[in-house]
Amino acid sequence: MIILGLVLTMSVFAQENNKEKDVFIVVEDMPVYPGGDEALRNDIAALVKYPVAAKEKGIQGKVYITFVVSEEGKIEGAKIARGVDPSLDKEALRVMNALDKTWKPGKQKGKAVKVSYTVPIKFALNGGAAKEKNIARGEGSDAVFFIVEDMPEFPGGDEALRKYIANAINYPDVAKKEGSQGKVYVSFVVEKDGSVGDAKIERGVDPSLDKEALRVVKGLPMWKPGKQRGEPVRVQYTVPINFALD
Repeated sequence: MIILGLVLTMSVFAQENNKEKDVFIVVEDMPVYPGGDEALRNDIAALVKYPVAAKEKGIQGKVYITFVVSEEGKIEGAKIARGVDPSLDKEALRVMNALDKTWKPGKQKGKAVKVSYTVPIKFALNGGAAKEKNIARGEGSDAVFFIVEDMPEFPGGDEALRKYIANAINYPDVAKKEGSQGKVYVSFVVEKDGSVGDAKIERGVDPSLDKEALRVVKGLPMWKPGKQRGEPVRVQYTVPINFALD
């Protein structure tokens, strides 16, 4: 039996606009799929066909698809942000491009704008022989998972996480003076009790921006912990924080 798990998240950024492409990352009114996130999950699940090649090899994992929701509510420029296997990547991309419903577009200051969106689609096979890539590191009670049946949740969901980070960020003066900007990737572990630990820079931009991104992540409030087979486990999470100067 094939089990397809879908977890929907949006990339988290501190600033609201990507000047280079005129594509917003965070806007006052984010795009909404007809019927909401649950409808999006159901529509994706209905379209997905587990590739035979991946099934036979026991390959599973989470494919991240990024795309733009246009001013008209259409999906544009869908591409693989992080893949697992060529066959799974291709199927995830096919499904995303096959969604033909019109979104409620994102708005900034009352005007419809292009907004970047990311959807991770988790492919999972039922059975002990599956070879899920990068499911965890370490062993026993201290193991840190990358993919679990119930992923950690920030209180209030993804939108609340975006707003928290955006409100908490203080653009360092030294970075402003030097014109430093860019995207800082911070990884951390959501512990079994929901606390945030082991925060570190996965990909930095500038020492001052890296330090500020790390400060904000370390200050995140308690999460709903992730669970595997009904038991709380340690789960690694990564957020990209975009620093952009006007």
